[in-house]
Amino acid sequence: MEFLLYPTTVKMLAAEIIAACDAYISRKIGVEALRELVFHYAENYPEMLFNAQELNPTVLNRIGKKRAKLINKILEGYQYKF
Repeated sequence: MEFLLYPTTVKMLAAEIIAACDAYISRKIGVEALRELVFHYAENYPEMLFNAQELNPTVLNRIGKKRAKLINKILEGYQYKF
């Protein structure tokens, strides 16, 4: 599967995260592919993905609790850079 690597809005970023999480849950992609995508977003778009040390409220609202739990688990130990 292909995912948009350079989203231009927070809503587009959230939509890509939803698609990636759903693909992972349905076993269409592996954990490494999901981790790679999430780290790409974290490194290249920290202002869109994060709000201080937590996920951006818009992203959190759009992706839902279960996907947010998955994303937070993947980002465990990730060093936030601003």
